[in-house]
Amino acid sequence: MQEFEAGGRKLWLEPESVFWGWGEREELEEFYLRVRDTLEAEMRALRYGVEPVLMYLNVTDACNSSCAYCYLPREHRERGRSMSPEELREALDIAAGRLRAVVFHGSEPMLQKGLLMEVMDDYRHELEFGIQTNGTLLSREDAEYFMERGVSVGISLDSPREEVNDSLRGRGHFARVSRVLEWLSGYPGVCVITTITSENHAHLAEMVEFLHSRGVGRCLMNPVRGTQEGGRRLMPGAEEMSRGFIAAVERAIELTKSTGRRIVVGDFANVMLGILAPSARVLMCDISPCGAGRRFFAVTADGTAYPCGEFIGMREFAGGNLLERGLEVLESPPFGAVRSRRVEEIEGCSSCMFRHICGNPCPAELHAMHGSMNVRSHYCEYYVRMVRHAFEVIVRGDTWQVLRREALRRRYGREPEAAAGV
Repeated sequence: MQEFEAGGRKLWLEPESVFWGWGEREELEEFYLRVRDTLEAEMRALRYGVEPVLMYLNVTDACNSSCAYCYLPREHRERGRSMSPEELREALDIAAGRLRAVVFHGSEPMLQKGLLMEVMDDYRHELEFGIQTNGTLLSREDAEYFMERGVSVGISLDSPREEVNDSLRGRGHFARVSRVLEWLSGYPGVCVITTITSENHAHLAEMVEFLHSRGVGRCLMNPVRGTQEGGRRLMPGAEEMSRGFIAAVERAIELTKSTGRRIVVGDFANVMLGILAPSARVLMCDISPCGAGRRFFAVTADGTAYPCGEFIGMREFAGGNLLERGLEVLESPPFGAVRSRRVEEIEGCSSCMFRHICGNPCPAELHAMHGSMNVRSHYCEYYVRMVRHAFEVIVRGDTWQVLRREALRRRYGREPEAAAGV
């Protein structure tokens, strides 16, 4: 076991199984021996099980925006191909019965909203649906449609300051999305996605306040990915990004406590799950191998399947055409290559005690920047600080301001401390 401090306590962590606790080391080790086999088996299943549940489906390559940091290659967006109704239904037929959910992703799926709403109605008993959108094409009627049918809605917004947001996402974006958030206020299925860049990292706590005041209960705050040159130009430093992110987490906890109305920073909540109940985590970027090609995969408008949307445009990672091969694309060599990536084989990660809480994301970003998935992330120090802060939040007793008990009970049937052996 390895020793570290959090919240004024001395903690012990067994990195391979993410067993941890505080107290006398000898007592912890004795207890660990009784649960080690169970915890290590759970970790192996989490890391290596191929259980696809989600398809990110780009029904169109076109977009009505041109964000400075878009992860898709420009030529991909400019070709503007869209799925025909027949192709879309064929893709959903493949997903139905094998997968749990389909998220219409982008480019901008709302450019095809008539077709999407038609198939969401037709397949509503077979699949759960979500949509990730820049929000600019949503009407009040669209918002009502999504809420009535329980569709998960992800909306992009990068800053509570209009001029900063619009410099990143296009003129008029802030005003249009602010109106959409009014229509979706209080809807539990909405999540606002903020991409952290060098332009907005200092506004993240303010962003939490802005969202909370508009009835948003969930947000994601993701570091900009360096898969394209535009994103690389906007990558913030790990230290400055850590300060902004931790400030946002703390503001979310404060608002949840003071108002009784929860707002959760999903990235941080997932790290907490990675500590308290590893296999209950929802996002699969912070484990190695990540969820790409195992739990989820992405499909472009021409039917090409990739392990994750971040790989789109990297032809060496194209797994074949879903419409021709069906879910056999999951067995393709490019998917297997991503599934074989292990932090144990990455210099600097192999000896890190937090390696199975962090996972050293993102393999697509690292391949694009360095020509290899097996290098340490530019954001390494950011991930370490996030994990350490998660332990501090747990030690001081604010776990339930970040996590919902119900999520852990659904997975384990009991409180997470008992489940994790802490």
